[in-house]
Amino acid sequence: MILSTGLYLIKSCLYVLAFYIPFILILRHNTFFTLNRIYLLAGLIFSFVFPLYRGFTALPAYTRQDLPFMEPLVAQTETVISLASEPTNSFNIVALLIILYFLGIAFRLIVLTFSIPSILKLKSHGDIFTHGSVKVVKTNTTVPFSFFNYVFLPKNLDDPGILEHEGAHVRQYHWIDLLLVESVSIILWFNPAMIFYKRALKQQHEYLADRSAIKSGIDMGDYLMSIRRQIELVTPSPLISEFHFLSIKNRIYMLTKHRNPVYWLATYTMVLPLIICLLMAFSPKKHFPILKQIEVDSAQGEISLGLPIDKKNNFQLESSYGERLHPVLGVMRLHTGIDLVTEEGVSVFSTEEGVVVKAELAHSWGNIIIVQHDDTYATSYSHLKAMSVKTGDKVRKGQVIGLVGHTGLSSKDHLHFELHKNGEAIDPIGYLPPMK
Repeated sequence: MILSTGLYLIKSCLYVLAFYIPFILILRHNTFFTLNRIYLLAGLIFSFVFPLYRGFTALPAYTRQDLPFMEPLVAQTETVISLASEPTNSFNIVALLIILYFLGIAFRLIVLTFSIPSILKLKSHGDIFTHGSVKVVKTNTTVPFSFFNYVFLPKNLDDPGILEHEGAHVRQYHWIDLLLVESVSIILWFNPAMIFYKRALKQQHEYLADRSAIKSGIDMGDYLMSIRRQIELVTPSPLISEFHFLSIKNRIYMLTKHRNPVYWLATYTMVLPLIICLLMAFSPKKHFPILKQIEVDSAQGEISLGLPIDKKNNFQLESSYGERLHPVLGVMRLHTGIDLVTEEGVSVFSTEEGVVVKAELAHSWGNIIIVQHDDTYATSYSHLKAMSVKTGDKVRKGQVIGLVGHTGLSSKDHLHFELHKNGEAIDPIGYLPPMK
């Protein structure tokens, strides 16, 4: 669960970039500010939806076609470990990352929480009146701003252009956008791209508010002078000054720029292929071809296996061979064997005579035993509590080789059993006797 959540957050960060890059490259110079606003908001929402789509994010299944025949499961185990699990000695690192993540969220929430009382204090000490559908607070602030459905203005400011500008923020519900982007910024606080994404969305708000002020009948020259005075208001802090200067410079440019012709709307359709390419680029790469299920023909039963667990132990077949939702990782992937659920400590038998080619602790597989039966077939027994054979041992059909457990990447006591034919995992059901 922790691993899958971490992967989900990382993928969300990548999808934020996948939407932000086309905006910076193509759309930010458009004068279709409402469409830009919708695009950026949709990008935030889809960045949390796309990671849930299995077509982009499902982890690959694995094959052993290019591996030595006697080592079919070893490379698979290493691959699973590198992509989906952590070695035991990395637990402290994982725990530290989890703590740091939640500390970052806590810090952002504290900063946000402490900023609200100061605004409420300004409201309580101000004079409130109504301008159209907007509530205006004249108070002890140096810079005009809007907060939810309130506009805050300095007591000595009497500028209809600024009032119309801030009122547009309220009437167009820009505060809803800010709530969304701030929530995403808190969740993905470790993603530096969110700083620029938030600025880009706020810039569209400013363009829309500027356009609304001019449409209300404010003289363009007077309004540009009002914007110039805003530059003087924010000069005390160098860092804030630079950001606001560039922001206001862009606003003046967009105010005086001729609107893009209608055919420029085609740029939004041009962005779609770029987004798709970026989504595919940011999705996990499938470095191994997908394992294909080999259908078992009853006439091809060259080997007849016994049951790996005695029927008297009342085991249950819980997961068959095929695609399934992984019970620990929470992602869709090919289940390359069958899971037999029973109590811990139940004896596990070799399903056919052969030679033990591997008997060791293999991290995600837990204690695993691989028995080579002939030049074609091999079987594996995973998540064992204990092993009673070692590499190189010859085993008989029906010999006890271990005990059921839940070592490795496992959620309960069970035996994961696989059958391999020429290095390929196949469905073992057709080779096993009836289980009921």
